[in-house]
Amino acid sequence: MAPAIERETLRRIVASLVATEIGRGRNLDPVGRAEDPAAWTDEEALSVGSIVLDSLETMYAAAAVHEMFGSDNAEEDHPRRSPVTVGEWLDDISLAQSRENARLTVMTSGSTGRPKPCVHAVTDLQDEAAYFCERLPSIKRVVALVPAHHIYGLIWTALLPARLGIPVISASAANLPRLQDEDLIVAVPDQWVAILRSRICWPLKVCGVSAGAPLDDRVASELLGAGLHHLYDVYGSSETGGIAVREAPNAAYVLLPRWRFASPPGAATSVLIDRLGRGVQLPDHLAIKGDASFTVLGRRDGAVQVGGLNVWTEYVASVLRRCPGVADITVRLGDHGRLKAFIVPAEAGDETALLDGLRRHAMRLLTSEQRPTSFSFGVTAPRNILGKRCDWS
Repeated sequence: MAPAIERETLRRIVASLVATEIGRGRNLDPVGRAEDPAAWTDEEALSVGSIVLDSLETMYAAAAVHEMFGSDNAEEDHPRRSPVTVGEWLDDISLAQSRENARLTVMTSGSTGRPKPCVHAVTDLQDEAAYFCERLPSIKRVVALVPAHHIYGLIWTALLPARLGIPVISASAANLPRLQDEDLIVAVPDQWVAILRSRICWPLKVCGVSAGAPLDDRVASELLGAGLHHLYDVYGSSETGGIAVREAPNAAYVLLPRWRFASPPGAATSVLIDRLGRGVQLPDHLAIKGDASFTVLGRRDGAVQVGGLNVWTEYVASVLRRCPGVADITVRLGDHGRLKAFIVPAEAGDETALLDGLRRHAMRLLTSEQRPTSFSFGVTAPRNILGKRCDWS
């Protein structure tokens, strides 16, 4: 039986997965961590950059691979020795993927605890990629600014280009390759803001896709005005995969074929039904506009997105309140896409010294996307006329 995901596509996904897993232990900056799959030839041992994995790193890589693909040669009647080369790793994963009803697991990017595993039928992921292939205009190359082992990158930078038979170029918003006619750029909203500010000269019919967080319609309008051909905004999550898509700006989302609403048109809902009849609770409230379209009213769980990752501001505030010298703190998403904090000191004193301590506290206990980058001070937390905490300038 042919593998559910072809071997070269697996090479891209596994390179991304292992580079991210090992990069944490080596304290590598996530920016620029993308591993070039072309460097992962079958004869090579697993490596990140020029450094071959040691025995402990290999164990961590094996755990991550098994977690995602369920590969385990001990399940076979005649188990082989543990894989050593890239080719042997891909053989094991291909075997697991060739089984009937193949599944894989992606992890949520939530930042208030351990990431949650989300299991997907590979046929659902392949169907989603096929749907987008039919919807897109002609594209000749994918420029990937997102990792291939997360759900968004898996669909758009691995399965979709494999189905279309087109190459993938790994890049970053700060280091885009020279764009070509009919490129497709795959990025998150913060990366689109950076691309807009870099004032790129757009070749003909370059399209973009955005996911992972709400896309600002103003940013979309300015990108299109500068010469981007189309910009597709995908709504979904690690738990569900893609749910709907819109052509930004100012258009409602349209459901993908595998989904339907649990409520009638005109209602507000946070529940969808998949093609197997299972109800799925969404993190957002939706306003249904028609048989298959909706707009997003807002989060149910209070999360905001920073760099495409979910962040819970109250969790961040609870960590920062433990810093000596802080009586209270309020955290919100700022206009620049990063968190901001309003600090109420425990006593009058040197605000600069308190801020230095607070930043060191945040560096120890919070991830980069959780750390506020803008700080204000006051004697009480900002509140509205009803006494509820509110925003500040």
